[in-house]
Amino acid sequence: MNNKLLLPLALLCSPVFAGPYVGLEVGAASINHDFSTHFVADAKTVTPSNSSTTFGGFVGYRSNNIGIELGYKQFELEGSTSQHFPITNSFTHEREWEADINVKQFIVKPVYFYALTEKVQLKAGAGITYTQYDYSSSSQDEYENVLNDDLEFNKPRLGGESKNKSEFGVIASIGIDYNVYRNINIGAAMEYYVDSTANGGNVTVNTTYFF
Repeated sequence: MNNKLLLPLALLCSPVFAGPYVGLEVGAASINHDFSTHFVADAKTVTPSNSSTTFGGFVGYRSNNIGIELGYKQFELEGSTSQHFPITNSFTHEREWEADINVKQFIVKPVYFYALTEKVQLKAGAGITYTQYDYSSSSQDEYENVLNDDLEFNKPRLGGESKNKSEFGVIASIGIDYNVYRNINIGAAMEYYVDSTANGGNVTVNTTYFF
């Protein structure tokens, strides 16, 4: 009698799905930050943009509706301004000021899967981030011959800077996946993260393969 009762219980407790998965994603990021450079000699301030294309990937392990996921994203925020000066000795003269942030983000988060239909599922997660911000700014003069555009040269100027920051933060995400063929899903997701240097979110499309 006890064996008959334990058998259904064992079946209920056994995993419906268990195994690793990998995925790739691409999308758009919108980030709030306070990086900027003021070029005192020129009375110019340059700030990187707040939006960029983001690329990334993830690996995870799922057991039933619960999983753990490791992710990576990278994107670049760029900003620039320029000023043209009169032609001198047959050369055009343009002065440029630039500022860039290269961002690399590592993510660890538990995730939860919830089936809406046989082929559609929700995926939500929350975890921690480790983000590296590499910031640089510079200014240069560009000269180009008006009669021969192959004859050009640049002169670096003073006033730029370079600095690096690494921050821990938190992240939350929610997305929806559709099973297109056997172990292959396509989906879309939204994420929001915050740390002491920046905060923002991204919207991505992704492809996932379950082993």
